[in-house]
Amino acid sequence: MFSICLPVYRYDVRPLVDELLRQAASLSPAPEIIVFDDGSPATEAYGQEELRTTPGIVYRELRENLGRAGVRNAMVGAATRPWVLLMDADGWPPASFLETYLTKLRQLSARESGTVMVGGRTYAPSPPLDSTLRLHWHYGHQRESRDLPRRRRDGWLGFQSNNFLAPVSLLKQYPFPEGHRGYGHEDTYWGQRMLRAGVPILHLDNPVVHLGLEPAGRFLDKQREAIRNLHLLRREHPWLRTRLTEITDHWSWAPMVARLIPESTLQNYLSKRSAPNLLALDLLKLRWWHELRPHGR
Repeated sequence: MFSICLPVYRYDVRPLVDELLRQAASLSPAPEIIVFDDGSPATEAYGQEELRTTPGIVYRELRENLGRAGVRNAMVGAATRPWVLLMDADGWPPASFLETYLTKLRQLSARESGTVMVGGRTYAPSPPLDSTLRLHWHYGHQRESRDLPRRRRDGWLGFQSNNFLAPVSLLKQYPFPEGHRGYGHEDTYWGQRMLRAGVPILHLDNPVVHLGLEPAGRFLDKQREAIRNLHLLRREHPWLRTRLTEITDHWSWAPMVARLIPESTLQNYLSKRSAPNLLALDLLKLRWWHELRPHGR
């Protein structure tokens, strides 16, 4: 009934594929698994070329990097089933992950056939031993891990594309935005586009554990890249809103206040504390947003 799409970039996806194949073996019909490597360097193949000959796997290595949105759209185009389960390669599913989605899918009425199902995201309960990874883990626990009641209250707001099931027809009608290759907020845009289109969303208690923690320096670089991408998307789609845009829309002076604290001070604080106050990251984001405004206005 559904295809599983796994975009990969510089990550060993084989353990996840093995787990999904194990779960799929007990399902009827078994889902197909599509893995697209989005232009990873040849030196970081991790032996994944073996997936070419693995039964039940469609594996392709893309010559050029399409970006987070482009590779997802390409996999949707390759799917042969009417539904698509989109995941991130660095998420680890619970033991009944596929069965939960398939059961819910079979329970949908004809009236609910356009529903998008979202399983959620969580992080390991204990912080990593590597201190450089703790900022990402702490941020994930504080900002990205949301329980089922909270996700149901939020609806489409805060949508994350790392674990959701949707009709292929919907994803082809509303593809992810490919105009910006940078990291971040393509799922924010897609979720709010679905909200505006009146597409129903069903939140499930079926979260994957996010494993791909990054060192503090790389994590902060990607946060800055996400602000840049958000700025570009918001310029094209003024209705797009996030926690950051709500602040800057209502308190235009907030980014200027954030500039009173040197960027290096904020970065050092976030990088060196095991559980920093994330207000420091909010201030950094406000600074970066302010720098992107014309002439600093």
